[in-house]
Amino acid sequence: MSNSSMQHTSNSYLQVIAHYFALPGQGDKVCELLAGLAEATRTEPKNLSYEYFRSPTDADHFVILERYSDASGLEAHRQTDHFQKIGFGQIIPLLLRREVSSHMVHVGT
Repeated sequence: MSNSSMQHTSNSYLQVIAHYFALPGQGDKVCELLAGLAEATRTEPKNLSYEYFRSPTDADHFVILERYSDASGLEAHRQTDHFQKIGFGQIIPLLLRREVSSHMVHVGT
């Protein structure tokens, strides 16, 4: 069972929304790398979900939606070998720019 299908019992979580804009013509490579990064990230203890979407109108634009049980989960994610190797080492050099925001979501308040 993946973390994304587990029930999260807390009434809050950290939502991360990232927009990746690949260098022109690099969308296919970024998509391939995101598949590996997503698979590895979903095994992290505090990751609740990791989904990415490619724009149907701009093949070099991706939206990534991540959820972590708390802010320390995102910090731990950024320190993992797979994020350092794939995220920083391979994806980020292929980007024209990226926009990342995160927000605590409180369910039922």
